[in-house]
Amino acid sequence: MNLGSNSLVSVRNFFQHYPETIAAIVCAILVLMGWVCLQLGWVGFAFLVLPIAYVIGGYESAKYGLTTLLKEKQFDVDLLMIVAALGAAFLGLWQQDYFLIIDGGILILIFAISGALESIAMQQTERNIHKLMGLTPDTATVIAHQQEQKIPINQLKIGDIILVKPGERIPTDAMIISGHSSLNQAPITGESIPVDKTVGDEVFAGTLNGNGVLQLKVHQPPESSLIQRVIQLVEKAQTDAPPSQQWMEKFERGYAKVIIIVGLALGTLPPLFLGWNWETTIYRALIFLVVASPCALMASIMPALLSGIATGARHGILFK
Repeated sequence: MNLGSNSLVSVRNFFQHYPETIAAIVCAILVLMGWVCLQLGWVGFAFLVLPIAYVIGGYESAKYGLTTLLKEKQFDVDLLMIVAALGAAFLGLWQQDYFLIIDGGILILIFAISGALESIAMQQTERNIHKLMGLTPDTATVIAHQQEQKIPINQLKIGDIILVKPGERIPTDAMIISGHSSLNQAPITGESIPVDKTVGDEVFAGTLNGNGVLQLKVHQPPESSLIQRVIQLVEKAQTDAPPSQQWMEKFERGYAKVIIIVGLALGTLPPLFLGWNWETTIYRALIFLVVASPCALMASIMPALLSGIATGARHGILFK
């Protein structure tokens, strides 16, 4: 009974934490089912599952693209991708080449997978931040008036004297004023072997004391410790777009505008100036929109970057 309950809780937590991943998986399954149905000639069933794949896989992109359009008056690549996917579906219905609907579904699936990868990378980064935070103890043993007293880390002040016994973790960055020991600094600095520390040396929060008793003097606020700065930098790197991503976002908005304008021009001007018929003109304009969707390029940066940050944080490496 407990095993079943734990499984249900795990499934529920997965759905809560990774909705984009669920959407991408469902979209992929439905697109595959649609393709199989078309191969078998079950067109009616394909028409049932493929629109659902479009809605599930494209909901987030459509929401983001429409929000950008309405609030910022800007076209972005998400909206362009939705237009291209719908254009592919319309072409498939128009020409009765229903595999073009699969092509549109694949466009949506690529963006859905990109969102899922980004979500997973963000979750991994958050978990690694929590692991870093878990390296520091919640309390510190302070020596005051010849007595030992445990107080919360956030109550430490500059000048406090801290007692750290063998096997305990250093609660905050401080200077050794008495004793000597070897400290395991691997979680903070990546050093593979313990480092000897003595009077006058600085020690870092989260490092593990060896077999010596140390008295430390707090020389900076706990929130300014090295591990706290690492956590802050990782959080900042998680939320701030890098220069390459910022450039790509500017490029994609300009690119989306150009493609939309060119697509509209291709769909309206040739009948007026080149004598094309409207059917051929609209057909070629839709083909242009589908082919011009730069989904792989635009979806490539952030998942890779966040995965790198998460992996680096897990191995004690900080990318600045």
